[in-house]
Amino acid sequence: MPQSASSSKVALRRLHATTSHLQASAQLATTSTSYPTTHEVPEVINTHNFIDNKFIPSKTSQWIDLHDPATNNLVTRVPQSTSEELTAAVDSAEKAFPAWKATSVLHRQGIMFKYVALIRENWDRLAASITLEQGKTFADARGDVLRGLQVAETSCGITTQITGEVLEVAKDMETRSYREPL
Repeated sequence: MPQSASSSKVALRRLHATTSHLQASAQLATTSTSYPTTHEVPEVINTHNFIDNKFIPSKTSQWIDLHDPATNNLVTRVPQSTSEELTAAVDSAEKAFPAWKATSVLHRQGIMFKYVALIRENWDRLAASITLEQGKTFADARGDVLRGLQVAETSCGITTQITGEVLEVAKDMETRSYREPL
């Protein structure tokens, strides 16, 4: 399998894993009541680490409590990850980087189009999460999702603008820019 196809699959798996904790729209009881629209937190769930395309519970004994700033209700607990967990996360990213670096701009664009579709599909659930995280009203949080969607849509169109350039800045001197993924 070519590296770009492999890295594309890895990126898609990561994106899917990131949103997998959200129920699919077809599984919702009703779209208006299947996600929180208030600041109430029925059950506090510990946040897991995301390593090698999987959510993994931390083995730490130290946690950071995250509170809804509007109510001071506990929303979640985030692990103060162990050295081993941090090393595993960095190693995972380093292992994935060469394939991602070799992924063509058009493959990345396709991934971004899928990301845009996921944002649109989960708009209200993303807004509900922002409401709890930042203490905003639901309407304000929906506006934040819109801004994020606009950034993602802009990223989809940037493929025609990513070109290496050579600029002559003085006699016998050039400045070059290269397409180099982060």
